[in-house]
Amino acid sequence: MTSTPATRIPFLFMLMLALTGIGNVGQAQVTPGFGVSDLGGSVTYLGTSLAFGPDDRLYVAQQDGIIQVYTIVRLGANNYIVTDTETITAINDILNHDDDGTPNPGVDYRQITGIAVYGDSANPVIYVTSSDPRIGAGPLGQDLDLDTNSGVISTLTWDGSSWVRQDLVRGLPRSEENHSLNGLVLDTATNLLYVCAGGNTNAGARSNNFALAQEYAYAAAILTVDLDNLGSLPYDLPTLDDEDRFGTTDLNDPFGGNNGKNQAVLEVGGPVQVYASGFRNPYDIIIAQNGKLYSWDNGPNAGWGGPPTTCADTVVEGGPTHTDGLHHIPGPGYYAGHPNVIRGNRNNTFNASNPQSPVPPALENPVECTYLIPGVEDATITLYTASSNGLAEYTASNFDSAMTGHLLCAAFDGHILEVELDSAGTGLGPAGQSSFASGFGSVPLDVIAVGDDGPFPGTVWTANIFGAAGVSVFEPNDYDGGSGGPCDFTSPTGDEDMDGYTNADEIDNGTNPCSGADKPHDYDGDLVSDLNDPDDDNDGIPDTADALALDSLNGAGTFMPIDYDWEPGDPSRGGFFDLGFFGMMNNGSSDYLDQYNPADITAGGTAGLFTIDNMTEASSFGPSGLQDNAFQMGINVDTVTRPFVLQTRIRSPFSGETPVDFQNMGFYFGTGDMDNYFKLVVHSNGGAGGIEVIREVGGSVAPAPTSLIYGAPVVGATFVDLYLTVDPVAGTVQPSYSINGGFQSNLGDPRTYPMAWTDSIVHLGIIGTSFGPGEEFPATWDYIKAEPLGPVPSASLNINAGNFIGSDAIATGSWVLTNTSSNAGNITQVVIDLSS
Repeated sequence: MTSTPATRIPFLFMLMLALTGIGNVGQAQVTPGFGVSDLGGSVTYLGTSLAFGPDDRLYVAQQDGIIQVYTIVRLGANNYIVTDTETITAINDILNHDDDGTPNPGVDYRQITGIAVYGDSANPVIYVTSSDPRIGAGPLGQDLDLDTNSGVISTLTWDGSSWVRQDLVRGLPRSEENHSLNGLVLDTATNLLYVCAGGNTNAGARSNNFALAQEYAYAAAILTVDLDNLGSLPYDLPTLDDEDRFGTTDLNDPFGGNNGKNQAVLEVGGPVQVYASGFRNPYDIIIAQNGKLYSWDNGPNAGWGGPPTTCADTVVEGGPTHTDGLHHIPGPGYYAGHPNVIRGNRNNTFNASNPQSPVPPALENPVECTYLIPGVEDATITLYTASSNGLAEYTASNFDSAMTGHLLCAAFDGHILEVELDSAGTGLGPAGQSSFASGFGSVPLDVIAVGDDGPFPGTVWTANIFGAAGVSVFEPNDYDGGSGGPCDFTSPTGDEDMDGYTNADEIDNGTNPCSGADKPHDYDGDLVSDLNDPDDDNDGIPDTADALALDSLNGAGTFMPIDYDWEPGDPSRGGFFDLGFFGMMNNGSSDYLDQYNPADITAGGTAGLFTIDNMTEASSFGPSGLQDNAFQMGINVDTVTRPFVLQTRIRSPFSGETPVDFQNMGFYFGTGDMDNYFKLVVHSNGGAGGIEVIREVGGSVAPAPTSLIYGAPVVGATFVDLYLTVDPVAGTVQPSYSINGGFQSNLGDPRTYPMAWTDSIVHLGIIGTSFGPGEEFPATWDYIKAEPLGPVPSASLNINAGNFIGSDAIATGSWVLTNTSSNAGNITQVVIDLSS
């Protein structure tokens, strides 16, 4: 069953107490605490990596291939501004190619996901990883012909007047999906560069969501580059003899991976080596002060592909979610647990006319055929449920060195994690893992910590991929002799860190009452956390009775067409996970926080999917339901008289496994409660697979033919589209479906529904259950839509005061003009006649 935030909080807070040295609750001691602010004047967009250079400037990389270099001044406590910006575009001068090696100058920028800055103040040197910026694969398994050999390691050196780009290594792998070369770190003593190389698969085997790509010889690993032995630059990795290109020296080598036929070949004794294998997508790597290497690896996502069952190169769909893990990398040959059967078995060859393995016999590594479950079978130090990426070590001596040696990690759920290591540096210390910062309004992708000798000593900085700020700054309370003294949060109503939340509220939420950088989640921003606020959208309806607990307008401000596919770069949708859902199917007594587990959700991201990793058996079936994970939105249909179509897509139903009991997943519309809805779901149907139609009115499920299961070949499908065509005048709904984009099939005749359901606000949401009890399973939605049939009017005017002119019509926000044109056309004139 779903565990609620309330059940998790005490454990998290005990970790935080041990970490910060607070001891018993309320005890006054010197305690680490930080303020948080946005970097004023930053122009960073889609920040991916950052570093302070030897010239004390902040270098921030963007996903679009641009590096911004900021001169920064501190105006006062938690007040930092950019006084000068230099923009470096030299990486975007690298020529992109298609996967057959053909140059493609039309793709005129690069993806940067890792930078590190060395050199001296007069001549800084930026080490950069970049790759083809196209992101394919995903729900439809799209192969965008991106260059899977596009990984390049470059330097940018300031020669006194300009930045000079030198490519060091070319031809490294880049996945069809989003994994690529990432973070890097230079061991200045040995001149070895350690580089994170993402994998081409979800869990080791090929799968549709990764465009059926195989792992490559240099993929899914921590690589080393021996800078002293590269020879003439750039060093182009040798590749296989591609049967699709003439001659043994293929045109445009080393570019154009050609789906593995032209991938780079491992070299015994070469300057580029696989140092540690088994990393699915390591985003960052550090050399800590103890001399040890650490990296945090991204675990696989449910339904995106499974691990190999043998050492053969095969397709395995489905697969479960496994959490991200922090690894200590003790030395060469370490295996982190993500399979690469190309390195594991030389019998996996490429090029049918001239079969070749990219792995010489001496480098074959059979251990890489076996998947190791993070935290169970591998050697991870600690785990975290959200995507864990940028990694840093806090080396400053602030707070009497209470945090020195702790690791910080940027997580995709808006947290920065803090990890205390044991004295050996190979396991967790007494405080373990805790939250360093949260609730600061942005999603960090990278994090750095400034040491005692750096600019702004003791501060922590993040590059944010999404959110309010491009760069966030965390300043220690004792900065420059500030008030970093004892923290006394004895008073429940007090606010020791002065962040607006009471000590008691922070303790309840497991955030640090001594640090303003660590705030509880507060949807409406009224300085009472969601956990303790009985009305999180301030609409006067208690959360326990509010079907749209995060929408103060309760759907009145949302109009068709709705077309949410959750792709990267889409506009903000608001609500849960910024996906456009504002409530949960309501039973009148459950708080929405108790109806889902954030740790089980993979939302949006690069794949543009919404996955519930563990669909519980809690169900809306019958009166007094206890449905979990039924996220919903409200749509204003007050003036809608035309039929409209509701649609969703289910990806890889049952994740390639044979379904059991009554497992199902799909969507519904209704009044927003658990007693009145019309549901259409992909159903296990006794293991054979099918589509179920259910209408529940007043807590009673209607008998057949209104509610029944139809046989349909959904098991093993790549995707299933579900449709509900609603006629609000006739009060009927026609359910239908299609499989893998094929013919749309009706499920019987139109059914009736209570017309009051579509009189004003219709509630549309996703739903599923393992009811039976069945085994919990992952379910994935690709999009959700609500679109009227026929031409769409260019605009609609809504007045919240019941759609009539009255005294309330002058209230702030009472008038809403919505552009509903299908092509986002401009509204050039609006005429409002108030004379009547």
